[in-house]
This record gives sequence, structure tokens and C-alpha cells, in this order.
Amino acid sequence: MGISRLTRRTLLQTAASTALAVPFMRGAHAAGKLSVAVWDHWVPGANDVLEKLCHEWAAKEKVDVTIDFVTSQGDKLMLMGAAEGQARSGHDVIGQPGWYGAAKADLWEPADDLMATLIGKYGKPSASVEYLGKQNVHWIAVPSIPNTLTLPSVGRIDLFKQYVGLDLTQM
Repeated sequence: MGISRLTRRTLLQTAASTALAVPFMRGAHAAGKLSVAVWDHWVPGANDVLEKLCHEWAAKEKVDVTIDFVTSQGDKLMLMGAAEGQARSGHDVIGQPGWYGAAKADLWEPADDLMATLIGKYGKPSASVEYLGKQNVHWIAVPSIPNTLTLPSVGRIDLFKQYVGLDLTQM
């Protein structure tokens, strides 16, 4: 077997072909890692469905995803979100109820880029979602279904006027 000589031309051709192939290479973990903390749902099987959806997405996007299901008992999910926000360390994404955003606006990364994409694709969200998710003209929370209720006020205006003496329609 003969020994091939490395020439300048061979070296440049190899380097060029390698450089041209780089954009088309996609390793098993090309997109990196993502850690997510979400509400540990009380409905049997709900966590399994969310976990399956997350892992399907992760496989498609070549992301190594870690999902932690955190109980809401004792406000553990809320406390963990506050602690990680203050420490500027922890999970990449934390699923929190929409009404937690206002208190954490200075701790969370703005989500304007994500919301612009979602609004462009699905349209503008309801006023209550925007009210909860935006602080100081920036989106600080992306609306989601789990553990997020708008909890609108429900009451009888006539009874409020009769027993409290305040006509809410005149405010």
C-alpha cells in the first residue's frame, strides 16, 4: 500500500468540502438542552400527555428536554419560580399561572419575539390575556392553558347596590 502525499491542493480541497458540509450536519443534540418546570396536574394521566407532547417536539427539534412536574401545593411552583428568578438560575421555562407575571416582570426575560410570532400566526389574544401577560409594554408571559384562569368577577349588580349601597354601573 502506497503512502499518499498531502499537498496544499489536497488540504484546501478537504477543508473546503468540510466547510461546505457543516451547515447540513445535524447531530443528535444539535439544538442543545432545555429544562422545563410545569404544574404537576392532579388529573391522572395529564402529566403523561404533556410529557409525550414535549418529547415529540424535542425529538423533532433535536433538543434534549428535561421536564420537572412541580406541585402547586404549598405554592411550591410559585415559590420555585420566584427563587429561580431572583437567582437568575434554574429552569429555562417555568409554567406559571398568568396572574403571576406582573409581580415577576423584572425577573423574567421579555417574550416579545415569541408573542410576535404567535400573534402573527393566531391573531391577537383577548384583552384579559394581554392585561396579564404584558407589563411596561413588553410581553413577560406567554399565555398557556394549564393552571391559567382569568377568573373574571361574577356578581349581581342589583344585590350589590341593594346591600352595599354602591351602584357599580355608575363607577
